[in-house]
Amino acid sequence: MYWRRLGLALAGLLAAGRAWAGQASPELDSLMEACRAQYHIPGLVACVVKGEDVAWFGAYGYARIEDSVETAPTTVFDLASVSKTATAVCLMQLWEQGRFGLDDNVSDYLPFPVRHSGYPDSAITFRMLLTHTSGIVDYWPTFERLQRQGDPDVALRAFVEGYLVPGGEFYDSLRNFSSMPPGVAYRYSNLGIALAGYLVEALSDSFHRYAQENLFLPLGMTRTAWYFRDLDTNGMAMPYHFNGSGYARYGHQSLPDVPAGTLKSSCLQLGRFVAAMLNFGARHGVRVLDSATSVLMTTQQHASGVGLVWHRTQIGGREFWGHGGAWNGISTRIGFCREERVGMVVLANADGVGGVIEGIVLPALLDWAGTAIAEPPASEPLSGRLPALAHGVLDIPDCAQPGPALLDLNGRLVRRLQPGRNCVTDLAPGCYFVLGVARQAQRIVLLPAAAAR
Repeated sequence: MYWRRLGLALAGLLAAGRAWAGQASPELDSLMEACRAQYHIPGLVACVVKGEDVAWFGAYGYARIEDSVETAPTTVFDLASVSKTATAVCLMQLWEQGRFGLDDNVSDYLPFPVRHSGYPDSAITFRMLLTHTSGIVDYWPTFERLQRQGDPDVALRAFVEGYLVPGGEFYDSLRNFSSMPPGVAYRYSNLGIALAGYLVEALSDSFHRYAQENLFLPLGMTRTAWYFRDLDTNGMAMPYHFNGSGYARYGHQSLPDVPAGTLKSSCLQLGRFVAAMLNFGARHGVRVLDSATSVLMTTQQHASGVGLVWHRTQIGGREFWGHGGAWNGISTRIGFCREERVGMVVLANADGVGGVIEGIVLPALLDWAGTAIAEPPASEPLSGRLPALAHGVLDIPDCAQPGPALLDLNGRLVRRLQPGRNCVTDLAPGCYFVLGVARQAQRIVLLPAAAAR
């Protein structure tokens, strides 16, 4: 067994799952436990926000395997690129104050010039940084050379200036910039958001102090910080990599692109941030953004689906604005659906499971949120839709469309379904689609028999 090397039985890991707050959901508990076991995730936490508060929170598995420390409401996770959403809010607070225009040249606000090496006469603007269209790209050999255990040993200004200014320690005219002029093509850029964070510093105060005083503390996010030095790392989840036979620790690592990826927080504290964005910039009377600014940030700015840092996607057929994070031992996702007044946070201390979060966990959380308050009987699917999770049986209602079908993720027919109870215990657990019941193909998760309750 995969966990034998660590001296932990799988049954013990599954028993560690539990919902801590809000409405109970045995189905969500089963899903989280099944995902952890199937995809080798040491620790997984998630919450659902409805309106301004957390309606459900669950913590599963281990923050630190070798010490048998379980995840808990206070467990702090590295967030990777989810950090960018907080950076964007800080910069847009300054925009609200009239400190700059979104289409201004960022060089006019910096103590050093920033120009695209191939198009030096084309301005790089604030909007371009926040939409990943600046033409600044990440040269990963430079990033990897600066990777450290603990906090970075290169200051934010030294990093962005050294990367973007000719003659700088990290400057490369060919590799640090794309072949396209600024403002044209979308290309995800950690360095671009690091520069956006440094602009917060250039316009106001040190970046981390500004975020603490103007975003985190107003929302009561007291266990949220950019640097390890500002937290008790004993209360943090350890990032891991599953190597096929056991788990390898990454340790608590960092890169010097602080605003783009070094934020650390707990699931419940991030839930407050998501609630503020969901509710047009405010939570329980505390406003961190004007409502018009929050709408602007979640208005598509480019064909790629990006707003101002936040990205527009479809989750279970609903418009969902969010952001993910992925790095060594880190897989994270936050976001919200304003139409249904629902937001969510999912954090894992494992790498390579972003697809599991995106394809399995988020749709299940969103479906649960849509039915949790009304609590319709399980035998009566809401508006013709099936429950998001199934334990060995699919209950298919009578429907006008003949021949409902179960499809795999590639759209291939698995089997035809009949009205009434359809036994599916012989199928492998995982994601499928049911076609011919709701108006659209509905994603459904078949849980393994061991996870059924």
